[in-house]
Amino acid sequence: MKKVILLIISAAWLFGCGYTTRGFMFEEERIVVAPVKNELQIATGQRSYSEYTTYPILIEKELTNEMVRQFNQDGHLTVVSRKENALLLNTRLLDYRKSALRYTESDEVREQRLRLVAQITLLNSAGEELQQQRIVGETTFFLSGPNSKSESAARDELVTDTARRIVEAVVESW
Repeated sequence: MKKVILLIISAAWLFGCGYTTRGFMFEEERIVVAPVKNELQIATGQRSYSEYTTYPILIEKELTNEMVRQFNQDGHLTVVSRKENALLLNTRLLDYRKSALRYTESDEVREQRLRLVAQITLLNSAGEELQQQRIVGETTFFLSGPNSKSESAARDELVTDTARRIVEAVVESW
């Protein structure tokens, strides 16, 4: 009886359950991550009347670098610089928002949320569109208290979260 149980456990360990996070296979095994285009509108009417108007300087460069790092960490697609026989990922930044979530008794902001909206377009090596999707990354942070952090640290988390969501959208296309 022990041998049968040991055999079943060994077979399960050796062959696994067959689950994978990859939704489908691409013909290409490489990807070119084009530099992110910043299309944030800083002079819109909505921003001009908001007390939380901010403009994240060079966030497109940070996001490009983080996406390359995330693809390399994931390992399903190899990041390359030449477009031959490779997927092409184009990303545009559409919106960056900062909003208050909680206030103190004296109406000062205690917790804030940052959101970054990006539009991705994935093309195959022939230039045909495989996927177009809007991705929203977000993070929250406290301005005071034991769990407080700076807005720049929260923005780093926002870039990481957005890049992770973009890589997941490409690799794990359900």
